[in-house]
Amino acid sequence: MNKATIHGRVPCLEIDFNPNQHCRPNPIVSFASLWAQNVLWTPSFGDRHSLLLLRRQMPKKVSFQRAYTGWRASGAKEVSELGEGRAFLRWLQRHELAIDWRERDFSPHPYFSQSNAPKHGPEDELAWSHSFAVKPVNVKGRNVKLYVRDEDMVSLLNMPYGQEEDFLELVMRYVTQRFEWEAWRAPAPPFLDWIVSHGKRPVFLSGQLGFNPHP
Repeated sequence: MNKATIHGRVPCLEIDFNPNQHCRPNPIVSFASLWAQNVLWTPSFGDRHSLLLLRRQMPKKVSFQRAYTGWRASGAKEVSELGEGRAFLRWLQRHELAIDWRERDFSPHPYFSQSNAPKHGPEDELAWSHSFAVKPVNVKGRNVKLYVRDEDMVSLLNMPYGQEEDFLELVMRYVTQRFEWEAWRAPAPPFLDWIVSHGKRPVFLSGQLGFNPHP
């Protein structure tokens, strides 16, 4: 009987990154390679499903090694149809499992590891459902913290086209417009929709965006 075998763990691949230049941090997170079924696998879940996997909470948790090798041993039959990330997530849902993540299991893009990366405050209840922290901006004498849904931020980080513009400059312009919409009592579009409608593609400088995937 062919059983899952584990011969060690390979660190996540390093990503070339210059902190002094604008960048687009992709992929948001990479995962350590694992041996399973005598094959070395390098998980590629995609940004959207990576965040869902990292944030998934269930009463029963198992190690990443145990979950991934168990999934591969089961045949991972839905990969070709759904993609690796969605198929693995569905397997966890079927077995009512979440992963007890350890630091060695994954590596955020080095952009998010800088000491000046913004963080969520411990008492900021609005931040609990967001994996990303945006540096507050000062507009018309007011400090404003913008919250962007995970799904929207993934879209912003993976926009395939548009006129590149500094992310925080776009945030300031959007917040300025929000003040006008509020004065008019007009509905405000989400930040992502506003970016798309203006044909922009944000690029990021050090200290503008932070990443904290754990709820």
